[in-house]
Amino acid sequence: MNDPRATDPDRALPALAETARQFGEHARQYAVSRAHLEGTTRVMLLERMEPVADETLLDIGSGPGPVAIAFAPYVARAVAYDAAPEMLVAARLAARRAAVANLETVRGDAHRLPFADRAFGLVTSRACPHHFTDIRAAVAEMARVLARGGRLGIADGTVPDDPEIDAFLNRLDTLHDPTTVRNYSAREWRGIVEGAGLRVDVVEDYVVELPEGRSLLDWLARSGASSAIAEECRRMLLQAPAKVRDYLRVRPDGDDVNFELPRVVMVAKRVD
Repeated sequence: MNDPRATDPDRALPALAETARQFGEHARQYAVSRAHLEGTTRVMLLERMEPVADETLLDIGSGPGPVAIAFAPYVARAVAYDAAPEMLVAARLAARRAAVANLETVRGDAHRLPFADRAFGLVTSRACPHHFTDIRAAVAEMARVLARGGRLGIADGTVPDDPEIDAFLNRLDTLHDPTTVRNYSAREWRGIVEGAGLRVDVVEDYVVELPEGRSLLDWLARSGASSAIAEECRRMLLQAPAKVRDYLRVRPDGDDVNFELPRVVMVAKRVD
């Protein structure tokens, strides 16, 4: 597996407090983001994981809670887990608006889950794992808290097995949000998840959240990026090699640029 700092060996990985602060400061923007609230992968996880009414769900990096709230009607209890208290406030408000009564919120670190072994039938993490500083440790913790027969569902940014596209997309995402660590390929994800002792049952390696794609300006505004960063990202996308533009489906749109941030969706089971 590639080192998270492969494209910038001198880069320090973000501390948990830095990541929590970044997302806490922009919780409102994420709470109204269509990609997060309505994106395809939210429903895909629900459909592929097939929750059962007596199971409990742990949603790691839950943010404003769209995955936990989507699962809540189908499980006994849903736990939204996040490092940013502002995100958990947003999740509770969203649950109240959706008349969801079985949602709990817990603050903490994905690398050190404060839950007993085999405590959950379902564990999800969407649009968050690329911020984990130790992906293997975080996934090992997810596997640890899964009950026998429990399912892990991952939906996150991804890259192909092409070093040039990999480096480009991870550089772009780091400019967008400096707390990004790395987006992994489907192959890397399979190795990480199987390395945690789980059986991979579903892999979809290029999923788009919204049919119209992403607006660069909207994406950058959500993370609070500066105008200088916006200009650098716009230049990168428009001047990228053809294979990069094709993979990201780059389309100029006046002062804006539409493009894709493909997701990998993976579902795995604990069979022991």
